[in-house]
Formats: sequence, C-alpha cells, structure tokens
Amino acid sequence: MSAKKTITTVTLNDCVTIQAGYPFRGAISPILSGSVKAVQAKDISPLGELLTDNLITTDLTGKREADWLKQGDVLFSAKGSKHLASYVSRQLERTTCAPSLFLLRIKAQWQNKVNPQFLTWQLNQSPVQTYLKRSAEGSFQISIRKPVLAATPIALPDIETQNTIAKLYEASIKENALLHKLINNRQQQLNAIATDLIQNSK
Repeated sequence: MSAKKTITTVTLNDCVTIQAGYPFRGAISPILSGSVKAVQAKDISPLGELLTDNLITTDLTGKREADWLKQGDVLFSAKGSKHLASYVSRQLERTTCAPSLFLLRIKAQWQNKVNPQFLTWQLNQSPVQTYLKRSAEGSFQISIRKPVLAATPIALPDIETQNTIAKLYEASIKENALLHKLINNRQQQLNAIATDLIQNSK
C-alpha cells in the first residue's frame, strides 16, 4: 500500500511576487503605431484562457518601464464580477498588462516546487474563489486588494501531481474552446438557413 503523499499549505505570497499592472493614465487608448501591447481583463476568457489575438496596441503613458510579460507568468483579474487567473503559456513581445490585473511570478526559490499552470488552475477553483468572494470589497465594482490576494491559501502537492493536474487543465481549456467553436459554427449555419428561407419565401 503506497504512502499518502504530503500536501503543503502556503499563502500565495509565499511562493510568488505580486505586482500591479502598468499604471496607464486613464483608459488604455489604441494607437496603431504604438510600441507595446497590453493585456486587459477582457482578454481572459471565462475559462481562464489568455486570448492574445486581439491585444490592444498602445504606448506607455508613464515614466517607468513596464513589467514585460514572460512565459510562465500568471495574470489575475482583480476587478469586476469575475476574478480569474490566466496562464501566460508563451513569450509575448513587449507586452504588459493593465492596472486592473495583478502579475504573479514564481519566486526563484520556488521554481522547482510550483507549476504556474497548476497555480492558475487552483486560483480558478471554487475553494479559492469562495475565499476571494468573502474578502472582496465593493458592491458594484468588486475588487480584490493585493493583501487579500497575497493571503490566499494554496495547497501544494508534489510537483509530479501538479504537472499532471496542469496538463489536465490545459486539455480541458482546449476541449471547451473547441466545443464552443463547434456550437457557434452550427448556430451560424442555422442562422444562414433561416435567412435563406425568409429571402426565398413568396
């Protein structure tokens, strides 16, 4: 009989650095000739997938340099009705994030102990989401403050288990995206049939 594997409980702040997104002045305006791209909350799907095809192109409006997103980073939407985490699965050229997002980056000493994609999955699951809802502030524009996010309890199994869950999570996102695409394609087909029937009716 195999021994039960140990699960360690830590706070999010123990294993990641938490940095607010770039402090753009006001709304982020599209600039066709801009030199940077910015991830906003709308670029995170309801499943937690980072959608990078239509990122806004703009320019930095402040004096400080941006924190450029790296593969392995985790973004967390701190404002709005949904507080989802999203995994940065590939390198993005000169891309930062809006101030409504927190940038989470695994600390050096935790690199071999925490899978960031597993961490993303756990942040989006009901135990953490329940904790965040209890701690959220505001009635209309609900927000998660940095100290609340930092204190989020995280359960860490061994890295092999984390890797397995991360792969399952990645597969589930791809499967859901494919399913939604099939549903949308079928609906468009039915809409076209309905339009054709009306146009050809006497």
